[in-house]
Amino acid sequence: MKIQKNIEENNMILKPIFTTLLFLLALTFGFSQSEDVEVKKLEINNKLDHFAARVVKDKIFFSSNLTRKNGRVILDKYSQNLYGIYEGTVTEDGEIKDPKLVTRPEVGMSNMSVATYSKDGKYMYFTSNHTQKGENKLQDKNTFNLLIQRAEYKEGKGWINFTTLPFCEPDFNFAHPALSPDGSTLYFIADIEGTKGKSDLYKVSVSNHETYGEVTKLNETINSSRKEIFPFVSADNKLYFSSDRRGGKGGLDIYCYDLNSTNIIKPPLSLDAPINSRGDDFSFFLNDDLTTGYISSRRSRGEGGDDLYYFSKF
Repeated sequence: MKIQKNIEENNMILKPIFTTLLFLLALTFGFSQSEDVEVKKLEINNKLDHFAARVVKDKIFFSSNLTRKNGRVILDKYSQNLYGIYEGTVTEDGEIKDPKLVTRPEVGMSNMSVATYSKDGKYMYFTSNHTQKGENKLQDKNTFNLLIQRAEYKEGKGWINFTTLPFCEPDFNFAHPALSPDGSTLYFIADIEGTKGKSDLYKVSVSNHETYGEVTKLNETINSSRKEIFPFVSADNKLYFSSDRRGGKGGLDIYCYDLNSTNIIKPPLSLDAPINSRGDDFSFFLNDDLTTGYISSRRSRGEGGDDLYYFSKF
């Protein structure tokens, strides 16, 4: 999760009584199924960071530190951790086996993390960073800001044709891409002009994974005056994301917003325990069965860094 530090360090309407009561009932019962959710820490966790797990067909991808042969983490010239995307297989009980690093043959080792994939597994969008410094207005200094790249998978060649998305200006951060179930919309976070908090949620339309529409910020009900990160859209078109907004259970909490809803002032709902904890909880992923998935967390009894957890009976 540390590849996102650039962003993380940078930053009613009164309703009638009847509607308010309905809303309170929704808060009470909207996620009552969480009481039955089972969450377990994965065996792959160790002193390294593990986060942003995504299942694609018969594979699972996640982000973790780049390491040398002796197991030591690789740092850049500014002593920042470098991250990569790893590919593995998943067992029936959610464990990750045989992980191997996804490579970028054009540029060698460089930051890759927090990815999203087309349903057919042919396209990947991931978080990386500019190789030239840009202005960071929130920190009042020049930094290597984050960007989003797209890659294409070719059988026998692996991931090729790495392309930076055209709207990723070097003076701002763009990160944490998440495709809609039909692949027509890309959600992400940014700190561009007009951002309400330290980072807000945005979207663009996607056409054939080649052209992209106008960047649009999600509504003010979803975005807060704090930071919103790690969006994900489930098969039933619900937006999950993490935020450190006021009223949460811990540092970062996972929230849900129904994109099918016509009530634009209905706020996102915070997920109940054991999904959310007193620690940082982020990078929610829900399988198409809508009952199993993964979260990343820095909760008590973890391994000390970002750990991956598998949940069921959601």
